[in-house]
Amino acid sequence: MTAGISLRERLTRTIHAAGLRLAGERGGHAANTLTDVLRLGRIDLCPDPACTDCAPAAV
Repeated sequence: MTAGISLRERLTRTIHAAGLRLAGERGGHAANTLTDVLRLGRIDLCPDPACTDCAPAAV
């Protein structure tokens, strides 16, 4: 598995990805609600595709 990622973060990312895949943006919101209740954290997607913190590095 990926070193450096905690089990909590892995669960949060997995739940969020499943929500997005199943129901798009609404699924992502539902996943955030669920992970918040479980005290796992939240995934907030940056709406700016040119964000230097979020956008993949141009090679």
